[in-house]
Amino acid sequence: MAPVSDPSTVLRSEALDAFLDHVDTLFNTEDETQEWPARQAAAAQQLASRALEPEDLDQLRRVYRLWSMAGQPAQALAAVQQHQARLLQELTADAQRDAAVTMAMLQADAAEDVPGLPREQYRDVITQAMAAVDQAGALGDPDRAWRHLARHAHQAQALDLQEQIYRKQHQYKSQQADRAQLRAWDDAMLATRLGCIEAAKGNSAAARDLGHYALQKLQRAEAGQDIDTDDWLLLGEDIIALAPDALAQHSELTLASLPSNASPAAWRDTRAQLARLAAASLHQQGALDAAISKGQEGRFALVRDSDDSTSARLIDWLVQAARLPEAAHVCFESTLHSRPGSREAACRQALAHLGEPGGAPYWALTLMAAAQDEDLAEFLPADMDAEQAFVHYSALVQQQSLNHPMWRLLQGNHLFEQQDYAQALPLLETLAERHQYANGELAYRLFVCRARVAGLASALQSPYIRCDGGSWCYAMGVQLDDDEALMQAIGGEGEELPADWPYDELLRWIKHYYETGQARFEHWFATGQGSYKDGNLHDYSMLCNNLAIKYRYNDENYDGALALHAKGIATSPFAEHYNGIVSTHIDSDNYAQLIPAAEQLWHYSQDNGYSRHSPCDYFPKVAYALYQQDRNVENSIWLERLDEWWSQLDEDEQRSERYDYLRSLLNQLDYYSATHGAEVLPRLQALLPELAQRQNAYLLRRAGDAMQTSGTDQQAMQIYQQALACARADDPAEREKLQTTIDQLNAQLITAAPAAGGGKPWWKFW
Repeated sequence: MAPVSDPSTVLRSEALDAFLDHVDTLFNTEDETQEWPARQAAAAQQLASRALEPEDLDQLRRVYRLWSMAGQPAQALAAVQQHQARLLQELTADAQRDAAVTMAMLQADAAEDVPGLPREQYRDVITQAMAAVDQAGALGDPDRAWRHLARHAHQAQALDLQEQIYRKQHQYKSQQADRAQLRAWDDAMLATRLGCIEAAKGNSAAARDLGHYALQKLQRAEAGQDIDTDDWLLLGEDIIALAPDALAQHSELTLASLPSNASPAAWRDTRAQLARLAAASLHQQGALDAAISKGQEGRFALVRDSDDSTSARLIDWLVQAARLPEAAHVCFESTLHSRPGSREAACRQALAHLGEPGGAPYWALTLMAAAQDEDLAEFLPADMDAEQAFVHYSALVQQQSLNHPMWRLLQGNHLFEQQDYAQALPLLETLAERHQYANGELAYRLFVCRARVAGLASALQSPYIRCDGGSWCYAMGVQLDDDEALMQAIGGEGEELPADWPYDELLRWIKHYYETGQARFEHWFATGQGSYKDGNLHDYSMLCNNLAIKYRYNDENYDGALALHAKGIATSPFAEHYNGIVSTHIDSDNYAQLIPAAEQLWHYSQDNGYSRHSPCDYFPKVAYALYQQDRNVENSIWLERLDEWWSQLDEDEQRSERYDYLRSLLNQLDYYSATHGAEVLPRLQALLPELAQRQNAYLLRRAGDAMQTSGTDQQAMQIYQQALACARADDPAEREKLQTTIDQLNAQLITAAPAAGGGKPWWKFW
């Protein structure tokens, strides 16, 4: 038998694994001097040097992956085709069907990447994959498999295969019992997909009919079908693209789908999304100016946006309409504020129109701003680094418009990054002239500059820096609300805040930005008028939460805090709002309202998750509220919930939370014992050994309280005495509370059972 090192040896099993491990190291090496193409070439050479015979699907996947990483998709495809028949025949029927789907998908992915692969070969691979998925039936994840193949059919420009795939996928979904409430949605989705295929074939009438059919499927959905506003908006783009004449009806039906109690914010957000759909439809129909006008109504940063593609589209339309000055302004805005999607479109247009007078100097300003954004390095001249590009475009701006306000702003930002605060300050003050550009970061930098140059006290007495955007005001408030970060930003040293830290003046600034941001958001909700950064409903909700905390904690404005939490929940709910409502009722001693608020917090956290949920912080207050409201029997429910929460923690979490758990448990047991002492006593007795070992005066005192409330006064006295013995000398309040409790209980015991023959009571140890 030939040795393993012999190139003619076929590598199998462990020898193959070892060889593949070796090839893998070519990609994972920490040698940064070796460029990726060189690594690929070395790996391809190694893989081609040996005959490889994988013994199972896992080994085949490794071979496939390494060929793919080596930039050799044709070899990856060939590897699967060479070995699949042999590997499949060794499997059981179910495993065989599942593996066939996996290998079919691997082939489709490789075929997509093979340069110059004839379309018919790509079609054949997709067709074979379709057969494998069809044969697998409900095994695995058929819906995901059909989606994957639909993308490949689109890439292969195989419209007939696309149609077959969409129909197969729809057939599979229609057989799933758990999708019974989604039948109308699935039918509408299939119609839009088939309509897109007809449009690609040039059958505009058939495409339009399918668009209307999809609309009718949603409109006429039977009772119990799960169709909401998001569904209307999600399918709206395809429906209107297929049937532009359905625009008005779709908008009307979408708005009608909003719940009757929908917040003003939800109404405005929906209208903004409909404006975007209308703009796209108008552009498709050649009404360019109307599309631009409608596009402006939808050009707001919404929660659903992962990028600023709306502005990118608007930039292109403005250029098409030869409205270059407007386009240049939007380009600069997108780049200055570093908005993904639109900043790239902005740079492309700026490079294309740099020498034209229309839009100057904003084309050069756009590229000047791009030089300060490392994510836009690809748009800078190849022979310049970022600093050189900044100087180059800065000079060009000066030629076109000497000392332009935005040139001064960018120069100030540049000097700030170089920590030249004195020179940066007067330039950043340009924001006072052009407050529409004062994003949260630039406004904060101006404040830091003021504090660096004239001191924090002086900066806090200076005029507010105006931010024309709800999210910008929110961001400014959040940054000023971080004392430690602010201290470091203005040059403070150490980890401790100075003794004269101006909390009150900072609070005034923080509340100003939160309240101003709230007003800007709500103005947009009411009118649709505002800046790009007035549209993010989640930012508004978080702002409401932060401002509510200030109202509750700093101002004792409990009604104001509750109103803000209600607005936040109506707009974009999250657990902190429910937690804030609970805290507000606790701080205001509103025990009647605390109970339903705690119910909401508990259930919301259970249903939606809340990483910072701390039942121990509010369960004792709930227990007291139930006791006060003569609803003590319900405390059993909250004890069960405490145990449920505790059981869901892992060992490390239980170790770190044990004290808080005991604190909450003992408080709850104390209140519950007032009416259910017999149920409480066994739990208390079980806890006593651990409490004695912990030697924590507070926990022991609360255990004594529960024991006393349960009617076991003599054991309660023993626990109080133990607590007093271990109470810290530096905690006089706890010691005094214990001594008072002992004295009071002592008097009760003497009255109830005086000692016989003048002897001392049994519980006295002295």
